[in-house]
Amino acid sequence: MQVKKFEARTMKEALEMVKTQLGPDAIILSARDNNKSYGLVGEGSVEITAAVSEETLQKKKFAESKLREQDLQKFKQIPARQQKELIQKMVDKHVHKAQSATTSITQRRYIDIEDEAEQARQKQVAEERVRTAAQRALNAFQAQDTFGAQPAAVSKKAPTPVAAKVHRAPVGENEEVLALRSEIASLKQVISQFQTMPQSFMGSHPGADYGINYDLSFVYEKLTKAGMAPEIAAEFLTTAQETLPALKLKNKSLVEAWVARHVLDNTKIVQNPTHGKIHCFVGPAGSGKTSALIKMASQMVVREGKRIALFTTDTFKVGAADQMKIYAQILNVPFSVIRSQQDWTNLMRYLANVDAVLVDYTGLSLKNNEEIHMLKSLLPPAALNPNIHLVLSTNAKDADATELGRRYSVLGYKDAIFTGLDESTQHGTIYNFMKRFDIPLHSFGIGPRVPEDFEYATKERLLDLIFKITQFKQQDSEAI
Repeated sequence: MQVKKFEARTMKEALEMVKTQLGPDAIILSARDNNKSYGLVGEGSVEITAAVSEETLQKKKFAESKLREQDLQKFKQIPARQQKELIQKMVDKHVHKAQSATTSITQRRYIDIEDEAEQARQKQVAEERVRTAAQRALNAFQAQDTFGAQPAAVSKKAPTPVAAKVHRAPVGENEEVLALRSEIASLKQVISQFQTMPQSFMGSHPGADYGINYDLSFVYEKLTKAGMAPEIAAEFLTTAQETLPALKLKNKSLVEAWVARHVLDNTKIVQNPTHGKIHCFVGPAGSGKTSALIKMASQMVVREGKRIALFTTDTFKVGAADQMKIYAQILNVPFSVIRSQQDWTNLMRYLANVDAVLVDYTGLSLKNNEEIHMLKSLLPPAALNPNIHLVLSTNAKDADATELGRRYSVLGYKDAIFTGLDESTQHGTIYNFMKRFDIPLHSFGIGPRVPEDFEYATKERLLDLIFKITQFKQQDSEAI
């Protein structure tokens, strides 16, 4: 969710700024008149705090990117209701166009089609050469009968066997018979070479490089399309080959059920996600740390009736502390800013009055020692036994998520939170990360709504995401 403040001379100008930057679906959180002067001329001002979900803002940016410059100016001047209708029409048109462009996939692999065409061509060439040689031989024998070129003594001899190579024509045979024998010998040589040629295309099904049986290639392809790493998917299927009888490997439903059970048995989940007093949310910029924190805080307050406090260490991003303060006011919970390790010592005496403290950390790439040292200095003392959650977006590439997991390992995170499940289809990357770093999954962010689009991780949910067992339904957020 994007939260911004706007200041203008009049309420009309401020609302126009909200509509221009956040779109027609923006929610007004607060508005007030400032007694202080505005700008250099000393006039009064109006201050508005507005918010909009990330998804709605992306729809607005998408619509504006498709408009020409002159149309964009007209778009900004039309009323908010018309803007909203136009944005929705453009998004729906884009989605319909993307769906209609999807083509059906042939059941035959491309490499099989190509190899069959090559075999047919070679067969046709060979047949043509045989027909030509046979016709030439027939013509030669007819010519011999007509002109009596072959002596009677020769005709009484036994037939001369066909040799593989002919160096000199036997007595009584003309050039046509010699050419026939040479043609047959060359055809034998071509056939012999073709039979000894390695037919590598026979083992090119999905997963063949990892020793996966052809009967299991469909499961391998399904897992890799869902984002699971090839080597991890191959590990599952090689175990299946060693465990299941050969006859059962041909039963697709049975194989999928076995793999699904194997995924469930190897998935690690945090048993008590809200256990512990201090919860720190770390991760790269744009991974959804603040949204995950607010959703979890809302569930703890609204559904579990717990007393919590919200802290932030993000003093680098403009408006980040103010945004967290607004959330704290909405939930009616204490709020504070952590600027150094010493601040924890001053705040520890207040921690006895709350059930949990949720801390938002600034997004850093941790590419240098300075960033690592700075982030470590803001962590709670080890005596408080903090729960450090690494927050990652499901939209991140598998290699990028692995690299971020390696960098943030210096902070000693205990589990992982994955956000943006509604924006990605590569949910196998979640299992990849859990498997490679041997850590449990804490929770999932599945949409923009607070606190509905947040759930604690379960094995069944991860299996559903990978195998697409149920239809994932995305709901648009509605302005209140």
